[in-house]
Amino acid sequence: MADREQVSRTALAWLLVAQVIILLPHSVHAPLWLWAVWLWVVLWRWQIFRGAWGFPSLVLRVGMMAALGGGLLLSYGVKFDMTAMVGLLLAGFVLKLLELRGRRDLLVTIYLGYFVAATQFLFHLGPLAGLYGTLSLLALTATLVAANQSLLSHRFWPSLKQAGVLLAQAVPLMLILFLAIPRTGALWSVPSDERAAMTGISDSMSPGDIGELAQSNALAFRVTFDEGKVPPPEDRYWRGLVFSYFDGRQWRPSRRQSASELANWDRASVAQWRQLLDPVGAPVSYSVMLEPTRQRWLFALAAPTEWEEQLGMGHDMRLLRREPVQQRIAYQVTSHTEYRFQANELENWERQQSLQLPRDFNPQTRTRARQWARETGSEQALIDRLMSHYRARFRYTLRPQTLGQHTVDEFLWQTQEGFCEHFASSFVFFMRAAGIPARVVVGYLGATKNPVEDYWSVRQRDAHAWAEVWLRGRGWVRFDPTAAVAPERVERGLDSSLSSTDTQMLERGFGSSLALVQRLQMRWDAFNYQWHRWVLGYDQDQQSQFLEDWLGGDELWRIALAVMCAGALLVLGLLLIIVWRQRPRYAYPADRQWARVERKLNRAGWTREPGETPRSLAQRVGQTSPSLGRSLAHIAQLYELVSYADNRSALAELRTRASGFRSPKRGRIRRQ
Repeated sequence: MADREQVSRTALAWLLVAQVIILLPHSVHAPLWLWAVWLWVVLWRWQIFRGAWGFPSLVLRVGMMAALGGGLLLSYGVKFDMTAMVGLLLAGFVLKLLELRGRRDLLVTIYLGYFVAATQFLFHLGPLAGLYGTLSLLALTATLVAANQSLLSHRFWPSLKQAGVLLAQAVPLMLILFLAIPRTGALWSVPSDERAAMTGISDSMSPGDIGELAQSNALAFRVTFDEGKVPPPEDRYWRGLVFSYFDGRQWRPSRRQSASELANWDRASVAQWRQLLDPVGAPVSYSVMLEPTRQRWLFALAAPTEWEEQLGMGHDMRLLRREPVQQRIAYQVTSHTEYRFQANELENWERQQSLQLPRDFNPQTRTRARQWARETGSEQALIDRLMSHYRARFRYTLRPQTLGQHTVDEFLWQTQEGFCEHFASSFVFFMRAAGIPARVVVGYLGATKNPVEDYWSVRQRDAHAWAEVWLRGRGWVRFDPTAAVAPERVERGLDSSLSSTDTQMLERGFGSSLALVQRLQMRWDAFNYQWHRWVLGYDQDQQSQFLEDWLGGDELWRIALAVMCAGALLVLGLLLIIVWRQRPRYAYPADRQWARVERKLNRAGWTREPGETPRSLAQRVGQTSPSLGRSLAHIAQLYELVSYADNRSALAELRTRASGFRSPKRGRIRRQ
């Protein structure tokens, strides 16, 4: 029976190669014991192929399935999320090797492999992942080609060549479907495992948190400014979170700040927000490509005035998203970096929230704040005096001394060294102790330009904390006490603001000190950016714009007509290629010219006999038509000179004679 046809050695070998390629990207999240199971299954499969062992019985197969299920349960726990389901799929793909009794089972395993190969894009989305996915498809298609070959064929590499040809032929159709077929959501839009580790700003801040994060060189997001309008360094504060609650050591958002239902999600609320804001100067429009954070907050320059409809605005000027950022996303924002609020007073709840302080913490700072407030007599004078205190005595470092219970007291009046979170926390505490509403803002400061594609990269090392103070007649005003101690942090970035000892703590890429390596890294980062922007980020809006530009609209009939026309052109191109490949091929230049002469003779009724030489044909033709025979004899002589005497100078005359040769039509000459 056809279902019982044997699996060829070549097909089995290619299947094993394909399984290795498909399973390898899952090594980062799949349990290691799964590889041990695969090796054991491969050994059993090979013994079956040799005839040494038999197929496992039903009882043994059920036992293996139960054992694998138990192993997955121990590895992933009771909660089966996406990663666990992928592990279950990988286990089934591995065990399928023991059920290969015939060609039908082999085909089922190959088709399952195509689906399993796609699951790697749930975890890896870069251009290298796309290239590796193509390699997986190539190996599976080679297995499919080998499965349809004779059992007597043991040639390994021709299957790979044929698979490459098939995939190359499918590329134009793939591009058409990618560009024209309506977007229905991508495989990589499936929410990923919530337990996976993510780096980035958290929803709380304690002494040392930002300093630890700043040692990482991981990418946070990329920014592209519209029309090249880039704000100056002192305005590149990317606000993400606002902390108003302090328990003596840790800053967190208040309950009201954490309530997403209180954010402005509708257009009417956005309009009210804009009425409170008095923009100064020209706006800055930009697009942000944010890396996965598993948080709902986004990053933007202050103060946002326009943003996409699916986003919301918190009462503390934060951009929000209804769902956590599980995958890389892009959004468009317009901000006014220079602004002031029209409201003269805070609402009671917001004032109380911005003056909250824990009891029995930092008594020295409380006393000093009230004293300085009386001595200065104004809010701005108090701020200037505190900034002068920072500027005169403090040191900016990634290695501050450990603080005890009264963190602000010890930092302001004893250790006087710290990172940005120490300065922002102590500044806000001091302002609140003096009766001035203040809050901590965390996000990123600065950006690095990539000259290859003219975009800006913001990395975790750019993480920063600063303060905002409510001033009468001005509203919330940004103050950065870190800038008073290390102004180069704002102007030139983190590296230039640290000592040589602290700089050694920063994460460095391989060869980062070499100019060539830096250029290569920038080009690779630019390629990644374009990949995520135009391939993974090709959404419904971009597709509509593309169809509008090329087809005049995105109506279904336009798309169907374009796809059919493109398909027809592809088929026509393939037919032309087939015809071109079937054309006569000549090993020597003279053969092509003599073939032209023979075609003309054939149309006149003279056909060269098997084994007949050009000279003999000319003699036979000359018996009927002497003039034609003499012309043909001269061409035959030229052919022999080029072919056998290697007389290259005669080739030009042969080409001319063959082109001008004219044979009489059939019936014009009386044949003997």
